[in-house]
Amino acid sequence: MKRLAIILALMLAFPALDYAQDNTTYTAAPVEISEIRTRQGDNWFYVHKVLPKQTLYSICRAYEVTQQEVYEANRANLETGLKAGMELLIPVHGDIEPKAETAQQPAVEQPQVQTPPAQATQPQPEDEYTIHRVKWYETLYSIARKYEITPESIIRANSLTRTDLQTGQLLKIPSDSFNDAVEKQINDDFAEQTDDAGDDTPVVIIDDDDEQIAQDDSEEMDEEDDEDGFFFFRDRFSGTARIALLLPFNSRSSSPSSNYLDFYSGVLLALERIKSEGTNVDLKVIDLSDYSDISVLASDDFLGDRDFVIGPVMSADIAQIIEYCDDRRIPLISPMDQQAEKLVADHRSLVQAPVSAEGQIAKLIESMNYSSPAEDNVIVIREKESTDTLYYQQVETALQRAGIPYKTVSYGILEGRSIDVALRNSYLAADKTNHIIVASEKESFASDAVRNISLLSTNYDIVGYGSNRMRNFETIEIEAFQNVRMHFSLGYFVDYKRPEVKDFVFKYRAMFSTEPGAYAFQGYDLTSYFTMALRKYGRRFVRSLDNYDMNLLQSNMQFEKASPSGGYLNKATKNIVYLDDYSIACE
Repeated sequence: MKRLAIILALMLAFPALDYAQDNTTYTAAPVEISEIRTRQGDNWFYVHKVLPKQTLYSICRAYEVTQQEVYEANRANLETGLKAGMELLIPVHGDIEPKAETAQQPAVEQPQVQTPPAQATQPQPEDEYTIHRVKWYETLYSIARKYEITPESIIRANSLTRTDLQTGQLLKIPSDSFNDAVEKQINDDFAEQTDDAGDDTPVVIIDDDDEQIAQDDSEEMDEEDDEDGFFFFRDRFSGTARIALLLPFNSRSSSPSSNYLDFYSGVLLALERIKSEGTNVDLKVIDLSDYSDISVLASDDFLGDRDFVIGPVMSADIAQIIEYCDDRRIPLISPMDQQAEKLVADHRSLVQAPVSAEGQIAKLIESMNYSSPAEDNVIVIREKESTDTLYYQQVETALQRAGIPYKTVSYGILEGRSIDVALRNSYLAADKTNHIIVASEKESFASDAVRNISLLSTNYDIVGYGSNRMRNFETIEIEAFQNVRMHFSLGYFVDYKRPEVKDFVFKYRAMFSTEPGAYAFQGYDLTSYFTMALRKYGRRFVRSLDNYDMNLLQSNMQFEKASPSGGYLNKATKNIVYLDDYSIACE
């Protein structure tokens, strides 16, 4: 109770924001600008009919308005949530009579074109311009590269007096014919050509106040291509780690979630260490239990200034806000749910911390250190005619991907007493290491298989492998695991002999007067790792995760990019071996 009181008191220091909620689904459908407008008093509104799978966030992004503006204009309707078929009033900003063809274009890709005041020194027909709205991560260089023109042509067409751009700023992008004319009149106040610049490399004089481009002399510039062909300079760490923690604490009830409060406890302990190292921390804690619709959090008011987000837990909740995080390039750390892995390939900001079951099996196969058929003999044992086939199929797939030859033995549970004869006569090798995988998660069969190979280990060199669930089977004697040096590959494992683990446990006891659980270790590990990555690589640290491996207290981190346009998957596990001296080694 003392720990609970401490944690709840600390949570009051990080209150969640209060905001209007809507009831949307997470898969956003394309949004087209409505051609229907209405007037109420002095204000004009689009009348937008909500289609299935459209979210409030995607609608607001298309019309280039805030969620608060839409909520204020539709307060009565949105009290019960956003629903397909509902008609929303969307405030009209600027010209109320845009071209029809412009209004029909999806604003997600092409914002509504409003004729800006003529600023170019040369007259130009309106249809020779493309209008581009600046995103928060874009620079003059990246926009010019996107449209395959020079930065100077953008400067000239918009009469810019600086090279830094403002988020939401509308830029006129000249067509090729106008670009040719502009390039002949380069303004030396904004550009100069260096001696070593290539013919197609525009160079703009950089103002020291231009935070999008300027770098300290001591700061190495890190250029990388994204999927659109842009070059981005690394956003340096500001010195303050701005973190959002999104968990279903259920803190307002009489029985808050002890698991997530444990997680939060680990986060707090990590932040204490981080602050002691000279890093400032700005933590925003949001109790997801306060929101009937998680998608409302996809807003600048909640997450816009965060360096990274830990949570939500469930993949369905992650899907509600990941589109927003992708758009703002805010890393979202999936802390626990293996099912969230299905989202990673399509979302570049998503980082999947838990290792999938398939990933754990792949690491288990890797732990064999298979050399050659002359030295290693691989046998897979499965139950005959069993419905418990998933784990066997995953093992078979992992072996085939690794290119390891293997033999399969299948038998029924009633044959268990005589299977040792078949193994000796047809499968085991006296002069090789026999790697035996028990490919079943059914306790009765797994127990029988381990017992059999344990008895055979007195005459053969046998190393066993199996599902993590076997460690919890009460019918398997630990001695049987030790006899065959049983290997398991785990997503989470705490070796209490490690000095850093002992230090964590000591500090946790001192702060919360209780023992840390698995959730506390996970909160500490994730907060420590991603804050250190932020400090080392800057705000776009996700681009460097595949070079930032780390062994943590309970889990390890070794990230790989899921797809060219996707996020990152953790492939690291904790591999343990049962030794014959009654100890467990963590490899």
